[in-house]
Amino acid sequence: MGGWPGEDMAPGRWRIASWDARLPFFAVGFSPPPGTAVPRNCAGQESYRFPQPEPHTVLYHELGSDSVEVGGRGKLYHFDFIQGKNASMNMVYIGPNKAFCQNQLDCENYITLLEKQAEGLLICGTNARHPSCWNLVNKTITLLGERRGYAPFTPDENSLVLFSDDHVYSTIRKQEYNGKIPRFRRIGGERELYTSDMVMQNPQFIKATIINQDEAYDDKIYYFFRENNPDKNPEAPMNVSRVAQLCKGDRGGVSSLSASKWNTFLKAMLVCSDPTTNKNFNWLQDVFLVPDASGDWRATKVYGVFSNPWNYSAVCVYSIGDIDRIFRTSPLKGYSGALPNPRPGKCLPDQELTPTETFQVADSHPEVAQRVEPFGEKKTPLFHSKYHYKKVLVHQMQARNGSTFEVLYLATDKGTIHKVVESAYGAFNIMEIQPFHHHPATIQSMTLDNVTMKLYVNSQWEVSQVPLDLCSEYRGGCQGCLMARDPYCGWDDTHGQCVSIYKYKGPLLQALGPNEPHTECPSSNLGKEQDKAQSVTLARNARYYLTCPVESHHATYSWHLGDKKLHRCEPGWPSSDCILFIEKLTDEQFGLYRCQAQEGSYSRVAVAWELRREATAEHLLMGAAAAQPLPGLLLLLLAGAAGSLRRGAPGPAPPPLPGGALGPLPRLGPHFLPGSGRF
Repeated sequence: MGGWPGEDMAPGRWRIASWDARLPFFAVGFSPPPGTAVPRNCAGQESYRFPQPEPHTVLYHELGSDSVEVGGRGKLYHFDFIQGKNASMNMVYIGPNKAFCQNQLDCENYITLLEKQAEGLLICGTNARHPSCWNLVNKTITLLGERRGYAPFTPDENSLVLFSDDHVYSTIRKQEYNGKIPRFRRIGGERELYTSDMVMQNPQFIKATIINQDEAYDDKIYYFFRENNPDKNPEAPMNVSRVAQLCKGDRGGVSSLSASKWNTFLKAMLVCSDPTTNKNFNWLQDVFLVPDASGDWRATKVYGVFSNPWNYSAVCVYSIGDIDRIFRTSPLKGYSGALPNPRPGKCLPDQELTPTETFQVADSHPEVAQRVEPFGEKKTPLFHSKYHYKKVLVHQMQARNGSTFEVLYLATDKGTIHKVVESAYGAFNIMEIQPFHHHPATIQSMTLDNVTMKLYVNSQWEVSQVPLDLCSEYRGGCQGCLMARDPYCGWDDTHGQCVSIYKYKGPLLQALGPNEPHTECPSSNLGKEQDKAQSVTLARNARYYLTCPVESHHATYSWHLGDKKLHRCEPGWPSSDCILFIEKLTDEQFGLYRCQAQEGSYSRVAVAWELRREATAEHLLMGAAAAQPLPGLLLLLLAGAAGSLRRGAPGPAPPPLPGGALGPLPRLGPHFLPGSGRF
């Protein structure tokens, strides 16, 4: 048993350190002392760095709170994200039992499970290949002992643990060197049950949930997984995606062979394909369930993220009602005989045991013939994308006018998050968020709080809090605010701001319908936010870049000198800037340069620069120092350039554009226009 920590930072105690979250973070390459939390705030985000990298983590957040717990290697971190106060990080050591250590490589305790229970916070970890659990309550941590099935033997094992009331379900094997066939078990609450060895082929478990139905005995466990494809045709995919059902009240079977097994197991194939483009997405990555607002369990939506061998992605949406109907009515694949009564998969009332014949048919033919397709008339993906999505969260919210929207937060393999709005008119990718300040990194965990309207995201380097309503990031005045089509945001014409509907209760403009939203803006707002032309004085024969920030990947950006169009960046431009490079400035190239952004019928000047002529190269060099901090213009002045310019000789090739010049500022955007389908 260990106590809550003092400042001695002894092993087994919290290491307490705090940093004033209100202070700016200036130091370049600053490395905090061990255990020190360094919260950083940028574009509404707050972030803490771990004292050292954490290759395997688990994240827990209590709904409505301002804190998160993160389990790492022998440590439990507690981070407070309390705005306007001294934010802090606390840390407790939960190391392995050294007596279990066979070698240094295995002598670690990776925390893999955090679960809030009535008795406190349940913490489980690998404990040097002897999975064990602890309880944290009232600042005191207590060892509960070995708990097989609550934590894996190694942190990289695929596993799920599901809690429901006093029941516990797990896919974790109980023995390390035998029983290698993965199973779905009930390990707590009632007698243990496990799935038969032949009903799944090398499964990789994704998500499990419980759906309470009209009658308590009919409550179901659904879990989603991938497995090896039994179809060995060379043209068939190697893996298929599945959903399985179990009756929560399953009591086992009558015979000795079925007494300890789930008798109500059935599985169905999940289909996510677009027949119009002949694109198939077979690899399930993640699942998120959205309950129906009215409480109808059948209308619960299942959002699935799928990928294909080229790492393109699709999001398909299913309904629990369709899944339930298929399991209740579909024939069994490969079975031609008469189905026994009760039919396989049927939940039985009054704690009845499943008859032997029913179990035998279900055990030998566990897959139903009918496949689960996306709901809707077309039965196609909500959208598909060139990006590789790994995780999904969905927030069901109401706009100011009462319309309901589903907002998807999709984690990419590059460590960014795409914010996609689903409406009756389609799905629109409105923002890309870089959640981390340290550097882009794989997102290990993320969770959504629909009370505080925050995302919590972590990598091996840090944990971040990201507001859902990043309205101040939309540029371009009323037009830019409304064209983002962000249901969290509206235009406050009184104060001339794009504001959150949750933080501003006055009248707001929102345009979330099918028409071009910028037409809703008052005429007095037209051109309000257009950048004024900035000027710089240059010499003849100078070379330089003009940069125009690409804030919308659905817009066309074009550079103009007077009435002449010089350069064009089409929608979907891969860079964050539309760059105009001038090799050698001539007399005809001085003048007013405008970068025009065109989205549908809406056009605005994104940036404007007036290039003025200077007589000598010496003046050019002096002017460069003054012009360099100005946004939108990167002036390339190389060593010895003055002599080259006087001789009229071309200078050396320009160096590449510097990356990360804005430090930890996240890349927010692009926002997208509806109907273009650019993902």
